[in-house]
Amino acid sequence: MRRALVISKISVAAFLFGCQSYPDARPVSLASPRLDLVENALTRWPRPAPGTAIKRPFFATIHLGNRRITASGILQYYGPRDFRLTAATEVGGVLFDARLNWAGVTVLRVAPGLDKQVVSTLMADLPLAFDIPTDIRGLEEGTWNGEEEMILRRKMGDTHNYTWVFAARTGQLRRAEIELGIFDTLVVDYAGYTDRGWPAELVISREARSYSAAFSFTDNNVVQGKASLSAEESGGGGGATR
Repeated sequence: MRRALVISKISVAAFLFGCQSYPDARPVSLASPRLDLVENALTRWPRPAPGTAIKRPFFATIHLGNRRITASGILQYYGPRDFRLTAATEVGGVLFDARLNWAGVTVLRVAPGLDKQVVSTLMADLPLAFDIPTDIRGLEEGTWNGEEEMILRRKMGDTHNYTWVFAARTGQLRRAEIELGIFDTLVVDYAGYTDRGWPAELVISREARSYSAAFSFTDNNVVQGKASLSAEESGGGGGATR
């Protein structure tokens, strides 16, 4: 209960404050041990073996406007842009079941009263939370929320501006901000990590779409399973939007 309350507060804070600025950022020296901290932390992120999925159980709190939904479920993770998310309500009914891969988003099932388009948008946004930078050249030092952190800013191939914030002490990714459009910024907070160095708590919010979702992963003993998807599940065309 306490964890759920903490995650909810983080979610609300991310939703309200959105994008941060870093006016005092300065380049990190190539000789700085902080570069090694960031590189080492990023190499510990989950990387499934080809053809297998890392299965991560979770609890989630989802805010859709003024509506609050709690759920539990499992993430079948094949890669940052290849995963399946299945969530159930507190009484055991399916909240939604959706898949994302090369063909786009496919919403397999959704509970009555839950907008299918909201699920499509969440699934389309989650890869931006899972996809981490592979090149940290240009890393800077700066202040975020009164704390010394490391910051990486870059315009990617999708033309969006990305900002990643790393903890100065551990090198772990703490926050990502992706500018998707005018007054439309996706904010991701990484509130904790497992012993493996995988994100344990992740809060994703997008004010322009009036949603936020907090995921608390409950695994430290992770199962990897062979991929076995039906033709329906491996297809695309769920109507993801940006």
